[in-house]
Formats: sequence, C-alpha cells, structure tokens
Amino acid sequence: MERHSNRFWEIDCLRGFAVILMLGYHFLYDLDFFGLADVELRSGTLLYIGRGSAFLFILISGTALSISRSRALASRAPRKPEENFSKYLKRGLRLFSMGMIITGITWIFFPGQYILFGILHFFGVSAVLAYPFLKYGKENLLFGLFFALIGFYLKERTFGFSALLWMGFRPEGFTTLDYFPLFPWFGVLLAGIFLGNSLYKGGNRQFEAPEADKFLLSKLLSRIGEHSLFIYFIHQPLFLGFLLLTGLLNPGML
Repeated sequence: MERHSNRFWEIDCLRGFAVILMLGYHFLYDLDFFGLADVELRSGTLLYIGRGSAFLFILISGTALSISRSRALASRAPRKPEENFSKYLKRGLRLFSMGMIITGITWIFFPGQYILFGILHFFGVSAVLAYPFLKYGKENLLFGLFFALIGFYLKERTFGFSALLWMGFRPEGFTTLDYFPLFPWFGVLLAGIFLGNSLYKGGNRQFEAPEADKFLLSKLLSRIGEHSLFIYFIHQPLFLGFLLLTGLLNPGML
C-alpha cells in the first residue's frame, strides 16, 4: 500500500499537532514563570494540553521506531534479516547529547531548576532501551502497563538517593523545569511500538488513508511534524528573544 521510501503523512500530521500544543503550552509557561501573567498550568485544561503533547510525541516516537525497524528488515530481504543495534545506539546518543546541551543551558540560567532528565534525555535513553521490545506485538501493551503502573506509584513518592532519578525515583527536594523518567513514560513508547507493529506491519499501512494533498491543514501540520525536533530545540530561545525584544521581559529577570 505504501512504498518504503514514503513518509506517512498522518504520523507527521499528529506530530505537527503535538508541536502546536507544545508551543502554546510552553509560551504560556514562560509568561507564568517570569511573572508576566498568572496562568494556572498545574491543573485543568492547560495541564492536559501540556501532558497531551508529550504523550503524543512519545507515542509517535514508539510507532516510528517500529516502522523504521520493519523497513530495515524488509530492505534486507531475501537475505537473512539482521538487526542493526548500532543505529538505535547512535540515535540515542545523538538525542541524549542534545538533552545534555539543554542541561548545560538551564544550569547556567536556572541553576535551581535545571533540567537533568527531560524529554530529550528520555528519548535518547529509550531509543536504546526500546531495541529488545521492537519485535513484540501485543506483549508491549502488558509491558507498557507495567511501566505506567510503577510510574504512578512512584509519582507522589520521594527517596533519599538520586542515582535512579532517570527511572522515576525522585530524590527529596528535587525540582526541575522538565522531567520525563522511564516510569511511566517508557510505557507510552511501548504502546506506540505496539501501534506501529499493528497498523504499519512490515513498514506498510494496514488501513486506507486519503491523500494528504487534499487537505491544506494536514499538509501544514505534516510539514511542521517533519521538523519537530528542530522546532523543539530552538523554540524556547525564540520565545525568550521575542519577550526581550518586545520589552515584556528584562534581561535581569533571566
């Protein structure tokens, strides 16, 4: 139904929608963080928007990992298919390195709340840890439920150590601007792998979908989704630059 060289526009479209949600939430977060507006972000609709965008990003990431594996295996046929772990390792290291850049920047400007294990760190680690799960189908729903339940159990608890911060064992007094531990978020990624193995088996759509060119909004969202990582990496500097240029934010407030 689809050639392997094609992108699936519906995946890019969902990713683009997640980008729009993220941009709106983070801009309001900045206004509230710097005291420029009183915005309730920790409950209600805006909280769900922020969590929803992250949920979509992670779910789609799992689906994309599944499709990438299926295409890699199909490209080696009729030879014996072989897994290429180094591809996932390189991707993980690249994303984790980008996360460490964010750590360094936030440590300089926001030392009391700097990002130690945010969503880019999560993507970097999970790109590697997902490798043994890519071959499973429905089993990933059970694995994902396990991670989710443990994550909800750990959410309201703190511990006297920090070595397992990345897993979800939050140390006492820990505050950060962005935090996505493996428990529960790796469970969402595993659900995405399940969807990829089910809806895009063999790297091909298993359902009918209209052409994206028929809808202007889907084309726009798909284009945004294709560049989601770049947008994520630069959007906060752009927001801060905008607030500084408009005079809403004074340099001394940083």
